[in-house]
Amino acid sequence: MKKWVNFVADNAILFFILTIIVGAVSVFLIKNLNVEAFPDPSPPVIEIVSIYPGRSAEEIEKQITIPLEVALSGMKGLKRVNSVSLYGLSDIKCQFSYDITYAEARQEVINRLAVVSLPDGVSPQIIPNPIGEVMRYALVGNRNLMELRTIQDWVVSRYLKTAEGVEDVASYGGFIKAYTVEVNPDALIKYKVSLSDIADAISKSNTNAGGRALDFGSQYFLIRGVGLIRDKNDIENIVVAYKNNIPILVKNLANVEIGNIPRTGIVGLNNNNDIVMGVVVLRRNAKSIPSINSLKEKIKELNSHILPKDVKIVPIYERGKLIDTVVHKVSEIALVGIILVFLSVLIFLGSFSGAFFVSLLVPLSLIMALATFSVLGKSANFLSIAAIDFGIIADIPLFFIESYFRNTERYGIGRRALLSSSTEIGKPLMFSILLILVSFIPVFLMEGAEKRIFSPMVEAYVYAITFAIILTFTFLIAVITLFIKSSHKENFIVRFLENSYMNLFEIILKLKGKSLAIIFAGIFIATFILIKTLGLEFIPKMDEGNIYMRIIFPYSISLSQTYEDAKKVRDILLTFPEIKTVEFQVGRPEDGTDPTGPFNSEYFVDLKPYSEWKNFKEKKELEEAIRKKIENLFPKADISISQYIQDNLEEVMTGVKGSNAVKIFGSDLETLDKLANQFEAKIQNVKGIEEVGIFREIGQPNIIIEADREKLALYGLKVEDLMDVVSAALGGKEATQVIEGDKRFSLLVVFPENFRNNPANILQIPIILPDGSYVPLSKVANVHFATGASFIYRENYQRYIPVKFAVVSKDLAGTVIKAQQATSDIKLPEGYYTEWSGEFKNLVEALQRLLISSSIALVGLLILLYIINLSVRNTLISASGILFSFFGGSLSLFIAQHPLSLSAIVGFVSIIGINILNITFLINSYKHYYLLGKQKEEAIRIAVKDRYRALLLSTFTASLGLLPTALSHGVGSQIQKPLAIVVVGGMLISGLLILITIPPLLRYVVVEEV
Repeated sequence: MKKWVNFVADNAILFFILTIIVGAVSVFLIKNLNVEAFPDPSPPVIEIVSIYPGRSAEEIEKQITIPLEVALSGMKGLKRVNSVSLYGLSDIKCQFSYDITYAEARQEVINRLAVVSLPDGVSPQIIPNPIGEVMRYALVGNRNLMELRTIQDWVVSRYLKTAEGVEDVASYGGFIKAYTVEVNPDALIKYKVSLSDIADAISKSNTNAGGRALDFGSQYFLIRGVGLIRDKNDIENIVVAYKNNIPILVKNLANVEIGNIPRTGIVGLNNNNDIVMGVVVLRRNAKSIPSINSLKEKIKELNSHILPKDVKIVPIYERGKLIDTVVHKVSEIALVGIILVFLSVLIFLGSFSGAFFVSLLVPLSLIMALATFSVLGKSANFLSIAAIDFGIIADIPLFFIESYFRNTERYGIGRRALLSSSTEIGKPLMFSILLILVSFIPVFLMEGAEKRIFSPMVEAYVYAITFAIILTFTFLIAVITLFIKSSHKENFIVRFLENSYMNLFEIILKLKGKSLAIIFAGIFIATFILIKTLGLEFIPKMDEGNIYMRIIFPYSISLSQTYEDAKKVRDILLTFPEIKTVEFQVGRPEDGTDPTGPFNSEYFVDLKPYSEWKNFKEKKELEEAIRKKIENLFPKADISISQYIQDNLEEVMTGVKGSNAVKIFGSDLETLDKLANQFEAKIQNVKGIEEVGIFREIGQPNIIIEADREKLALYGLKVEDLMDVVSAALGGKEATQVIEGDKRFSLLVVFPENFRNNPANILQIPIILPDGSYVPLSKVANVHFATGASFIYRENYQRYIPVKFAVVSKDLAGTVIKAQQATSDIKLPEGYYTEWSGEFKNLVEALQRLLISSSIALVGLLILLYIINLSVRNTLISASGILFSFFGGSLSLFIAQHPLSLSAIVGFVSIIGINILNITFLINSYKHYYLLGKQKEEAIRIAVKDRYRALLLSTFTASLGLLPTALSHGVGSQIQKPLAIVVVGGMLISGLLILITIPPLLRYVVVEEV
């Protein structure tokens, strides 16, 4: 070590310049660093959507969902398969283990889909993960909704997909253009033509052909047969049949119009009741900032010279704004934290230059750590930066420079003091780093969602500490050699604190074994009681600065009625001055990317900055006021309030739209519904639980058209003949597609809407017989009303019904356990069982893993401490820092009214190593003076006085480094706040306990004779 110190000191200018160069390069590299608002904790999830128009939930389950589940089973790394079958749509989510990459999982699914056998016309599609959604925009202009939707589908969507990182651009709202052939039922009877005849004739009249190439003289000609439909006139003049050598044309049988595909969803924005919206989704692991910048550039190009002059793209939501807010907040927190560390070091060290260079090492270490992220292609996020304790990083150079100034009192300013400090601090500093790293073992060994959340922070910590060590033994030695030419001066604050403590010290030193045993027992019992009192939650929810609200109306409601009700909700929301914009949507997109029904309405509420709020102090108060107003208007509606990213994440993690759910598994839908009602009634009465609701599976009104096989046989018909007529007449049959340039539009054959919407007319649908005569539908089928399934949920190949709920109390675990106890008396039929999923399940699984990893860390710490102390007794004294850390952190959480969470546990991990180190330094200092021949009490007194300033320095710098984070509020501050509270309060309380309890314990330290 001495050789290295001499080498650095001799080449101080070189090391100083090298550090500046490396710092400048690091700043340059950080410009390319991708920053995310939050870490994505979700595992690889591949979602498959299959559209089968006109089929009921039961038919979708039998013909689509179950065959797909069978085909997808047994894939490598597959952990869970969730599916929902509803009218015309099957949605399946395959969740894989975290050790499988998204690309591997996607390829596995593609391979299985290639061999599955499904009904004709059904083509399963893999859709993007909704967590990747980065932008929503409205397409506005002086055009009707059909024109805007056509531009969105065929121009905007295609162009934006060329932006970096974009996987898909989904369309929502407006009217999808289609050619409709509305058949007159009376004309079918008159001309003895069936619906199938019309559809077949149209299909066969829309084709091109290619012939051979021919040579005419010296010219080379290609033969092309052109017969594609070009316009409405072409459709009207298609020949369907001949009667008495007279052609029967489409226009004789039907009215041809340019219409639209039946709407399944509607979108509105503020007071604009009906808009066309685009939703941009990034690929998994795509970098947000470069992708958003590329997206903005594409939008600029579209708006400037590609779109018609009267059509523009107007962003509604953009994740980049959240990222900008987060980056701004992190910058503020970092700046204030570094200033506080500087002031703390200045006060206790008494040297401006020393405090300046120690504090300078903090941003240098952090910059180099982030540059490492950039070089490795990793992304930083709010948690990985804001949760780093600058004080703990500062402790590394601080230990060195404090030792240096202490040695200058003996040797004066110069090389000798520098060498003495390196000898004194080198080995303990290496052990201190090992202690910190070993204490982080529980975080290193995290799995699942918690690993995705906290591993970037731990990586940043490790990189920052590594660079802090390197800079301490290079840059710090260089600047001490070059710039620090005077010793430190104690100020009155340090003298006052030291004199006050030394007066208390004389009283403390009189404490004997029994008194100390009582104190430690009291601390242990108090820690146990505090932890039991705190309550448990998984991870605090990050405030995104928005509200995402879902209102589910009765399942039998029509889309048009939901739309009218949604506009009333929109009007209520816009009465709150804290709300900036409201985007509302009802139903689902036509592409099936959101598997829900016409009863569903969702509201994306963008909020003004909290500094502009006047009527509410907190977001929670606004949410409660909104809920109260809406409940007064719609008392039977199911209202859920979440946030935009959080809502998507919860659905991916749990399989249902909710933060928590109890899933009741069984085979019979009626039985499941009855059980769900019982669970709902019980859970609603549990204190601390809100938003209890059942994802109903039955209650969908159906008109059942049941084939009478005997009567069909009498008329020479098959069941297929009947069903083809029913499907085409009432649902519409796509006969072909009309190609217009690079656009394609469906051509639908269907009965007029006024005919379809009248139950009496349905009975009179003409069924054309083989001989040209007809019979009404009522003659060959039984038509009646019945209630059927609206949704069928399945997980791992079994049906279930989810009862969702939100825990609003601060004790997630305790509240859910109460709910489990409240429902324990519900008797389940044989073959039925329950599973509690969501945040609670994640918490339980994380705690089970944490118990194992914490045990490993504890054993590792004890082994390392024994290697340092070579005594069991001394090891146990050093290990008391673990107890102090838990007591101080728990008391801080209790005072701040925060529950124990994984974020807080990471805070405990952060301070354990520092507290153990401070005690170990005290022990070593005592042993040093005792071996010099001092009496026990005198050796203790000198050791405490020697280490007092260093202990206060490490305590205050570690606390003040995260004080801005602990006091922060608003967008993005929630996840790391418990961690910061534990570090700030835990270090202060632990430092006080060390000064009170460890000095009298030193008399029991085992001192090895040299």
